[in-house]
Amino acid sequence: MSHYASLFVEGPEQFLALAAVAVVWLGFTALGAGIGGRERMREVDHLVGWALVSFVFTVPGVFLGVPFTVLAMVSGVAAIASGAWVLRRDKDLLAPGLVRMLVLGVPLLVLASAMKASQWDEFTDWLVIPRYLLETDAFPSRENPFSKASLAGYPYNWHFITYLVSRISGGLVESAGALFNVLLWFGFGLLTLRLIFTGIGRHPEGELIGWRMAALAILAGTLINPTFAQKIVLTAYAETASAVAAGSAAVLAWFVLEALRRGEFDRAQRLALSLGLILALLTNLKQATLVLVALVVLAALFVAIRDRGVPLWRFVRLLPAIVGPAAVIYMTWRYHLSGEVSVREMSLRPLDGWYIELIPQILGKMLLVLSKKGYYLALGLILVGFGVRGFFKSATPFDRFAALAAMVFLGYNAFLLFAYVASFGKPDALRAASYWRYNMHMGGLIIAFAAYGGAVLWHERLAHRWSLRRIAWLPMALVIAAPLVFAGKLRFDLDPMTMHFRAVGAEVAKQVNVEDRVFNADPTGSGESSAALTYEIGERAHYVGQLSAFHRDPLKYFRNAIAKPTMSVIVVHSTAEGFEAAVDLKLEPGQSHMLKRTENGGWRLVKSWPQPYKN
Repeated sequence: MSHYASLFVEGPEQFLALAAVAVVWLGFTALGAGIGGRERMREVDHLVGWALVSFVFTVPGVFLGVPFTVLAMVSGVAAIASGAWVLRRDKDLLAPGLVRMLVLGVPLLVLASAMKASQWDEFTDWLVIPRYLLETDAFPSRENPFSKASLAGYPYNWHFITYLVSRISGGLVESAGALFNVLLWFGFGLLTLRLIFTGIGRHPEGELIGWRMAALAILAGTLINPTFAQKIVLTAYAETASAVAAGSAAVLAWFVLEALRRGEFDRAQRLALSLGLILALLTNLKQATLVLVALVVLAALFVAIRDRGVPLWRFVRLLPAIVGPAAVIYMTWRYHLSGEVSVREMSLRPLDGWYIELIPQILGKMLLVLSKKGYYLALGLILVGFGVRGFFKSATPFDRFAALAAMVFLGYNAFLLFAYVASFGKPDALRAASYWRYNMHMGGLIIAFAAYGGAVLWHERLAHRWSLRRIAWLPMALVIAAPLVFAGKLRFDLDPMTMHFRAVGAEVAKQVNVEDRVFNADPTGSGESSAALTYEIGERAHYVGQLSAFHRDPLKYFRNAIAKPTMSVIVVHSTAEGFEAAVDLKLEPGQSHMLKRTENGGWRLVKSWPQPYKN
């Protein structure tokens, strides 16, 4: 029983993390509510406020070099002032139903607050960069290089979350990303409720979100979300943020078009401002999300051109508000990269180097990947079918939403195919590397289409036949029970070997100094032990390389590495034939070892750690 309880509660520090995330979320919400006005869409206040904070950090941080601590304080003061003004104006701050969602989501939120870093990219980028931000209080630059981060030139909007939460908490909070991801899906769940109410012909603004509907909103982003993967959502990865921002942008773009069609031009302008800020947020989340921004704007434009009921000239007049913020933040970051940060980015090969002849094979692999995600693929095919029909018919709001969503969905997958053909290396192209992970960016869009389409179908065809009252209790039961039942599966970060790698790395970090040069040897491993080691030692020593199962002739590689006189520390997690002779030591199997160079050039065993199970 104590082991089960520890899956949720490991120590008081996780409740500090919960409180810090709540403060950041409320701050974003207050800023978004302040700029949005009384008739705003409250479900996206946190995204709008996040975008505003991103501008506060990015523009002065790039052009003026203002310390991040100062920018965080400015953002905090602005959020408090905005929140007080909104409470006085509207008498409340949070979107209807959110408090009930938070109460129902307590088990999942508490579990997420206990999560620790466990994934490769967390060790090499998504947590390393926020740690640099905390230590240096500035973006990477020629004077402030982020030496241990693999993707220092990536956009920084997602890193601001962990930075702000950690700054409030007083130290790096590894669970900040997981907690914020859960809240992002909760917020998007409320947006799907708006779509459901719209689909059944009820005005969303007048609806009371009770416990059952709050539970349904949680389910929309979790159990019935085809792209919910615990090793993505409950980590510091930016995939959830990308999916939520892209889905929210597509929904807002559709609401702008519908407002224009009804002649509600003031509402269209307010929505366009929110849309523009969310697109700016999306632009600066990941390198590939700029494509999503372009696709949302182009899809909305094509729908406006196709549907004569939308005054095209009015939509065109809104384009500066829609694309302007994204253009500003994109150009600001590109300016910084061009002068201050040397980064390697994905680039196109010359035309004669494109894998055009491999397109059938690449497409086949892409389809194979999606065929293993049957639920997602089925919804995607339904979306495309209704989208094609909707574009040519364009008779109802559902037609226009399906057309817009389908264009984004097809356009993004076409872009991924293009990237495999023109940019990726041949092995990665042939295996469609990370294709499912990229498709997770479509998760919000797919959920929004399913929610609105399902509501329309229910209202028009099924409502008079079936009553949902008999199963109205089911969403609440699932929301409460799921985290309790699947707690062991959700706590994937407690994998014994991952915990072992981190524990060894932490011990090594205590025994090295800045002059040491550390090498990681794990010839039967994937390289995870190396990623964990680099994360744990940080700047305490120089990490100079690794040996994993991907290296040929491990003994030769090992001998060449340790022959360098500057190499002072070796961490060994597994061995190959000849390793013991190379260091003239007995290395017991099933253990990890730390070796240190002696004064005469040999090696001595400093410490060994039993592994959870043998290699």
